[in-house]
Amino acid sequence: MNTGPTLVTLLDDPTTANVTVSGAKGAGLAQARTAGLPVLDGFVISPEASVNALTHAAKVLDERGSGGARMSIIATELPADLLTQIEAAAADLPEPLIVRSSSILEGSGEWSGAFTSVPEVNRNEIAKATKSVWATCYALDVLERFEAVGVEPEAAHMGVLVQPEILPDFGGAARVNEDGSVRIDAVKGSPRDLMAGWSPGRRADVQDGEIAGIDAIELMGRETLRVVAELASRVRSEIGHNLIEWAIVDDAPVLLQVQRSVMSDVDGGMVVPAALGHPFALDFVRLAHQYPGALGDELVLGWLPGMASEVNLTAPAKNANTEELLARGQELAHRLVAEAWDKPANEAAAQAALVLRRLRSDRPNESIEALQQLQPVDEELASELLGIARHLIDRSTPDGRRGLDRWEPVLAGVAALQGQVFAGTPSVGGIGAGRLVWVEHSKQTEHVRPRDIIVTQYPLPNFSPLLFDAAGIISLGGASTAHLFEVARSLTVPAVIECPIGDIVRDGPLLGMLDGDAGRVAIIRE
Repeated sequence: MNTGPTLVTLLDDPTTANVTVSGAKGAGLAQARTAGLPVLDGFVISPEASVNALTHAAKVLDERGSGGARMSIIATELPADLLTQIEAAAADLPEPLIVRSSSILEGSGEWSGAFTSVPEVNRNEIAKATKSVWATCYALDVLERFEAVGVEPEAAHMGVLVQPEILPDFGGAARVNEDGSVRIDAVKGSPRDLMAGWSPGRRADVQDGEIAGIDAIELMGRETLRVVAELASRVRSEIGHNLIEWAIVDDAPVLLQVQRSVMSDVDGGMVVPAALGHPFALDFVRLAHQYPGALGDELVLGWLPGMASEVNLTAPAKNANTEELLARGQELAHRLVAEAWDKPANEAAAQAALVLRRLRSDRPNESIEALQQLQPVDEELASELLGIARHLIDRSTPDGRRGLDRWEPVLAGVAALQGQVFAGTPSVGGIGAGRLVWVEHSKQTEHVRPRDIIVTQYPLPNFSPLLFDAAGIISLGGASTAHLFEVARSLTVPAVIECPIGDIVRDGPLLGMLDGDAGRVAIIRE
């Protein structure tokens, strides 16, 4: 007899539609099944059941690391009452089963693709598979994502969704756009590789019954694509979710997952002032990227554009006091700005700040002209100040996401007008600018800096932690509905796919920009 709390609920149970009862994935599918949408039968193990195991693993993590934390979860003995509830709920489900994550966090795109699923599970293996799903909260790449978000792993509260496993004829994802059109990415068989970023799939756009996408039509046929588009539209209309994962089994659609995806808020195309096509603008954005942030503006950019030749840096002493260095840097900057502008120090500083601010406006031509008129300054003092600025900038560590740098829009405009342009496919809307850096593997990221544009072969989920302070993401392959791009979309990080720039960026970082709405990338070549 069941004497403990109810920790297992069927998808047909009205309470399962509550996220706190069943996690985001389970709740969404329960809502869809209640609405009469084609969701397979199944049940959910409540997130509450995971709390003790995840909390204990958090203590083990400090002592034994990721592997020890995961093993502590695998070794957990599930309460007899919970095992009885699982056994009863699974009794009538056909084997094999699939056991999937359903964390309370997964309603947000930031967690897309973070946690695992366990396929080919028999009824007597559900408990073991459940603990495997819980344990992924302490996998290294997931811990990195927790750190980036600022959430402790035990806060994941991991529900588990159990359903019959299917063998799809076709599968994929579909997103309903604001105008009602539907973008479909499809593959033959399971959508697993498509969602994980390994497969580009076949793409179709459906609007008012008209279908564009020859490859997808050849793969699935027009009628099947219409069925998928109609399913996606029904999901949006009836339960308010605009992104689905779907499968076709024996000519019938099956809904695998529903989610609310962030829609791009695009107001027209990119408008670039013509003055940013001037060669001086290119020289300036290189300086601004070399000396970024408020320190760069305060200490360097008000006078350095006037130097006719490159200035060597004089590094400060290794044990130099930071506050004393900043004070010395500010003193030198006042002197050099006054010298460059040939004005009293306070007047020159105000003029420099105004010119730099106007350079970031939609009319930068006057600022470009003014900066070109700057006078060269004392080279010895300039060398000392650049060394101080470099030292201070390298050691500045802002808490959390750094966010958009003030010169990124200018860099984007310069790259758009003066860079080499490459065509790709839009994935996530928006404009990004910065260093384009090649990332071969998620464990080899020491060279990646905040506000870089990540370039990779495939949009794999374990690159997600890099996106929390990235200016953009470009992949050579993959599909626009891959989990990584859903993370990017939730973080408003622009993305472009199918852009052939790998050979260029592999040789070393280059400045550039991407336009996620137009599917365009521009690179400033040396």
